[in-house]
Formats: sequence, C-alpha cells, structure tokens
Amino acid sequence: MKKVLVLLHPGFEEIEAITAVDLLRRAGITVTTASVTKDLKILGSRNVSVMADALLSACADQIFDMLLIPGGPGVDALRMRPEVLELVRKFRNEQGYIAAICAAPLVLMDAGITSNLTVTSFPGSEEEFTGQVRSYVQDRVHIDGKVITSRGAGTSEEFALTLISLLLNPEAAEQVRQRIVAR
Repeated sequence: MKKVLVLLHPGFEEIEAITAVDLLRRAGITVTTASVTKDLKILGSRNVSVMADALLSACADQIFDMLLIPGGPGVDALRMRPEVLELVRKFRNEQGYIAAICAAPLVLMDAGITSNLTVTSFPGSEEEFTGQVRSYVQDRVHIDGKVITSRGAGTSEEFALTLISLLLNPEAAEQVRQRIVAR
C-alpha cells in the first residue's frame, strides 16, 4: 500500500490539496494530511477550513512514499519553516517522491534540492528560480526523476493523475480518470 503525506499550511490552495487527496484516495493510496501548525484545523486561501488527519510533528517517524506540497499564498510562510525544509531534504536523500504544485516548488528551492532539476511552477515565479535550477519549463506537469512539479490550480487534476500513475501505474490513473469523467 502506497502512502502519501500532504502538507496543509495556512493559506494553502484548496483545489490543489483536495483534488490530490481525493484522487489519490480513489486510487486506493493511503493519504495523510498533516498540519504544519499546532492545530488540526487549517484555513485555506479561499477561507475553506479543513481538518488535517494529523499534526506534522506526529508524522515524523512514519514512512511515506511521497511528500506532496500544495501551493497558495501560504507558501511564503511555509518556505521559512525549518522542519518543512528538512523534511524535503529527507525525502530527497531517501529517494522518495516529492510533488509540489503552484508556488510550492519554491519550498524545494529553499530546501536546496533544485540545482540539478528541471521544474515548473506558478506563472510569475520563474525569476526566483534563476540560477537555482538546471532549467525551468512551462509544462503543466513536469517530472524530473522523483520530483514532480506543476503550474497551479488549473492543473490539479492532471497533476494528481500523474502522481497515481507514478505511485501505482498508468492503468490505475486511467481508471480514476474514467470514474471522474476527466478529459
């Protein structure tokens, strides 16, 4: 059984987080949403309250196959959280998958793992990656080894289906795609 850890932070982009959680769970993947604060209740960027499954601190000793970081305006504060940056480095060092969408690839940059990667992100943040990545692309979803990046809320469904394909197989992603009547 594959396991994914999804970081929920104040100001997270609801579509990016909830779409991924929903589709991953439809595929039979175990998903744990973890609050990076000391409260399980997290307020997203559009004032949608979400109850996390656990506090990030309670997930420290668990093993996950993938770390998923949604974007949103809350990423600015997330970029300054040492425990989050260390978690990104840990996943990279242990060869786990790391998925980041919208502005969240900036967290990967701040963790110091992007120098040999090609990434994409929310339009307008390209300049921040100058000199910090191998290259920057404008793909809707980009896979570079075990690091998957995506552009934003409008790519959430494609992003989540890509993650299912990587964690399980393309057939599992296709089954979910058909069940939700996606393009």
